[in-house]
Amino acid sequence: MFYLRRPCPRVLQALFVLLLSAPCLAGRPLSVDDANVDAVGSGHVETWYAHQGGPSHDWTVAPAYGLAEGVELDAALSRADGAQPRSSVQAKFRLTESLPSGCNLAGVIGLGHSDEGNSPYLNGIVTCNLSEAAVHLNLGAIQPSGKTLLQTWGVAYEHEFAALTGHVEYFGQQQDKPTLQVGLRSDIVKNIQLDGTLGRSGGDTVYSLGMKFTF
Repeated sequence: MFYLRRPCPRVLQALFVLLLSAPCLAGRPLSVDDANVDAVGSGHVETWYAHQGGPSHDWTVAPAYGLAEGVELDAALSRADGAQPRSSVQAKFRLTESLPSGCNLAGVIGLGHSDEGNSPYLNGIVTCNLSEAAVHLNLGAIQPSGKTLLQTWGVAYEHEFAALTGHVEYFGQQQDKPTLQVGLRSDIVKNIQLDGTLGRSGGDTVYSLGMKFTF
């Protein structure tokens, strides 16, 4: 989750050598965000169940809506076992036109909320579309309540296989263990997608199962 500025070659090189978990809301089942936004007047609702390591399990509901040309509003509400709900709201701006073969840019500004307080964040996104594949790069920062500014980052590669789309991604936040995970998604009927992820973070197995409804 969260960032912007045209990335210099050194930053891109470092990310590729390495290969968000910030609050940036990527399209399921990716955690790394992409530079696309919903068309004006359309939107989607994502919901998923996730195990993030340890005994905790999370349920999340995340709606999104295309408010204007190149502008999308997103929100999320999550609750872990026995914990207070967490929420976030954000605006996502597509800064360049999406190209079927080429790269485009987007930026995110948002605010997360938990029982510890508010956490504003920023995210810069680069998406490069290839033949039947795409690469997404994220670089940003989050300011947890009462703590120092933390860098967030992520890189993802996704590829279409007939009716399935698979991905591999590597993402993290400063002072936390990074996450490496793979995922699959597929439309089961028109406007309804099922998806899932499986990965490792700090020695723990993490996974999620979700659904996306587009309107």
